[in-house]
Amino acid sequence: MALPNYEKPFEIHTDASDYAIGGVLMQDRHPIAYESRKLNDTERRYTIQDKEMTAVIHCLRTWRHYLLGSKFVIMTDNVATSYFQTQKKLSPKQARWQDFLAEFDYTLRYKPGQANVVVDALSRKAELATLSTSTPKSNFLERIKEGTGQDGLANNLLRLASEGKTRRFWVDNGVLMTVGNRVFVPKWGNLRKEILKECHDSLWAGHPGMARTLALVQQHYFWPHMHTDVEAYVRICLVCQQDKVEQQQPAGLLEPLPIPEKSWESVSMDFIVALPKSEGCGSIIVVVDRFSKYGTFIPAPADCKVDETARLFFKNVIKLWGVPKSIISDRDPRFTGKFWRELFKLLGTDLNFSTSFHPQSDGQTERVNALLKQYLRHYVSAHQRDWAKLLDAAQFSYNLQRSEATNKSPFEIVTGQQPLTPSAIASPYTGNNPSAFKFAREWHEEADITRACLDKAAKRMKRWADTKRRPRDYVTGDMVMVKLLPNQFKSLRKVHKGLVRKYEGLFPVVKRVGKAAYQVQLSPKLKIHNVFHVSLLKPFHRDDEDPSRSESKRAPMAVVTEFDKEVEQILADRVIRRRGVPNYHEYLVKWKNLPDQEASWEREDQL
Repeated sequence: MALPNYEKPFEIHTDASDYAIGGVLMQDRHPIAYESRKLNDTERRYTIQDKEMTAVIHCLRTWRHYLLGSKFVIMTDNVATSYFQTQKKLSPKQARWQDFLAEFDYTLRYKPGQANVVVDALSRKAELATLSTSTPKSNFLERIKEGTGQDGLANNLLRLASEGKTRRFWVDNGVLMTVGNRVFVPKWGNLRKEILKECHDSLWAGHPGMARTLALVQQHYFWPHMHTDVEAYVRICLVCQQDKVEQQQPAGLLEPLPIPEKSWESVSMDFIVALPKSEGCGSIIVVVDRFSKYGTFIPAPADCKVDETARLFFKNVIKLWGVPKSIISDRDPRFTGKFWRELFKLLGTDLNFSTSFHPQSDGQTERVNALLKQYLRHYVSAHQRDWAKLLDAAQFSYNLQRSEATNKSPFEIVTGQQPLTPSAIASPYTGNNPSAFKFAREWHEEADITRACLDKAAKRMKRWADTKRRPRDYVTGDMVMVKLLPNQFKSLRKVHKGLVRKYEGLFPVVKRVGKAAYQVQLSPKLKIHNVFHVSLLKPFHRDDEDPSRSESKRAPMAVVTEFDKEVEQILADRVIRRRGVPNYHEYLVKWKNLPDQEASWEREDQL
């Protein structure tokens, strides 16, 4: 096809058949544009001349932007149409066409049909006439007919239908039908399972849930207890178990931590990270006493190392309050570093880490983090680089507020009294007995009251939380699937997190850890902690009739490389050692149906 040259004249070649019209826009015998369409029911009843003129009018409307202002020739293979400009008697339709043609500078010429082959091909349905209608063929109905004779229930229904004793079933071409023109599927062979597989596992079905799979199946088929069969099939589908989350209450009831006996016996710790740099700091260490709820906010460097974290902890906590017996923290590398662990081992501290990837056990510090961020949000400037100056005021404000759990402020529990505030200094106490501000009770009585309040608050929190949870227990040897988070694997940083499957398995339960966590025997390639909260575990449902459905044909979760070839044999292996990079294995892979010289070295984590 050529580009139009408006300095040269155009030619339009048109033609019409009983079913369609077509045209070609040309210049110097080179086509510029093609056009064709089918005739509607009304146009099919036109005379031959009107069909030819319909082709002319349609092409002029289509190419109007090319033709206005240019002189062109219209070639038609109908002699009567070539005299349309001089025709005296016009129908209303032809008169409208004449009015439309008046916009153009054109000439109608006759061209014999034998020479008008290009346009003739556009307007003909010869190719449609030669096409034969094809339908997919399957022997599935024949198998259903064969199975109907082997099923006792189907035989009884056939007999009742042939005797006219039932209106719910009838026979159509040897197939037992029921209400809704649905085929009765006998219980024979794998007929029912094949239907379930097609309506659930296939690409067009897309692994829908139980209700939607049932809707797809019962649209064309019927058998007794279909609902139960569909529910069982979907429940033991391995792909659904790996990719779908449970749409129900989280598993595992709330297990509150034991109440400390006194202040600073047990503390919780966490980091607020990724803050704008302020006075050389980019993160905040949040330390909260679990007994008094007293908070300490420590500015720290953005990449705070283990030794620096320990030094800041000594300076701001141990120096003032002593060494805690236990520390509740998440499994951040800052807390699990070897130096940190050895340091507190020397001091007699037992690091009670929360279970893997379940921050609810450290909910106290998470809540304080939210309050601290809220306070800083109130007073920080637009550039957010002065938050470090606000930490001392934020700590004073937080410890001044009364706790709902203890009904006292952290200051009152730790020091026995509320500190003076600017408002108290402005309006000093003038009563007869200034000693009323001193201790009202002995320290041990205060501790007993605080401990009782904490216990009451913990029980109240457990009752409220358990209304939104459900109990779930496992025993040693149970097969479970583990909910893995994409941020646990470096290889998954390059892929979309929403398309990564939710669960990985199968893994046996080794033992119970505490009241709400379990140790699981993971694959050696999963370099993560093997203790999980019960809410991150899901029981695996095995297909006892077809064990192959329990075998995953997809790559492990951490593998993101897919090969278009199949491995035939591993020829050799080697260890790659590079400075600054952890050692890794590579294997020399011989690919199936490829010569030996096409073998390639592939990394272990990609196979």
